[in-house]
Amino acid sequence: MALYFAMIDGERRGPFTLDALHEAGVTPDTYVWSKGMSDWEQAADVADICRYYRQRIFDKLHPVPIVAEQPAVPEAEETREAGDGGYPFPMPQDDPEEIDHAPVSLLTVSILLTLLCFPPTGFVAIYYSVMSRKAWDQYLRGESRQGKDLYTADEKMGYRRAAHDCARNAKMWVGITFFLGMILYAFLVNMNSSF
Repeated sequence: MALYFAMIDGERRGPFTLDALHEAGVTPDTYVWSKGMSDWEQAADVADICRYYRQRIFDKLHPVPIVAEQPAVPEAEETREAGDGGYPFPMPQDDPEEIDHAPVSLLTVSILLTLLCFPPTGFVAIYYSVMSRKAWDQYLRGESRQGKDLYTADEKMGYRRAAHDCARNAKMWVGITFFLGMILYAFLVNMNSSF
């Protein structure tokens, strides 16, 4: 079992097991280190810690009822295995060809349209473009030789889906920004010609 050191209140503390991190006051922003890590990382970026806290939250939200005659633990385990990523419901299945490639980056277009057309919706397009790129980078990190043990197959597929979902949202907001910009320019031209 991995033991983690944590920087808490400016001091290095530990080692802690995964179970003891929460009681020690480790939050997602706390820097942690374990044998095998090249440098200190925030707890939110360490796959084992994320997986542990996700499972812990799931277990708290879905307590196993205690039945005297027939224990419910095997049923709960079967339910978890039925879904993807430990959830009791199936994840939506995407078209494999749709997410087989990297999503199209619209960051440059989003920035240009924000500057030239309509900034309020342009910032939303920029946000989704950045989130798409971050999710795809996480997926590629999981696919790399060093990252094979960081993520499960379900987590990697989740990052892949998130990258494509954010890219679709960015594309939608790019279109909205462009059309609102054209409407605004038409309105300004009309106002100038009436004077």
